Amino acid sequence: MFRTSSKAAIAITIGLGLAAPSAARGASSLTITTPSLTPDPDGYLYCTVEASGTKPIAIVATVMTDASQDVTEFGTSFRASPAASGDGLYHAEETAGSLNDLARYCKASVTGARRRDVHVSLTAYDVNGNPTATVEGR
Repeated sequence: MFRTSSKAAIAITIGLGLAAPSAARGASSLTITTPSLTPDPDGYLYCTVEASGTKPIAIVATVMTDASQDVTEFGTSFRASPAASGDGLYHAEETAGSLNDLARYCKASVTGARRRDVHVSLTAYDVNGNPTATVEGR
């Protein structure tokens, strides 16, 4: 476990809070879901969302049950500005995973990118971490 000072944690929280609304300003939001997968016993589902565009991008990826309950247990995110990417575009990636036996599909909400510039996939892994199936978002 990493330790941070309360001042650093507050600065990070404030910075994240300011970044999300600015990315959403003036941009429409879209939601993409994947078809369902059933994880192997003791396996897991892992959702990956990648997007690029000319505006700042916000992504929220969640792993859902058939009853539309969020069972996301872990994930990562990455963002790059045009200055960092070198290609004149913003880039974003968000992942979400779940070990829950009821996990079935991925739901991604994306702001700042066009549908054609967003890729969503869901992969099922077995207990040994081997991929068993992958589906694409629609």
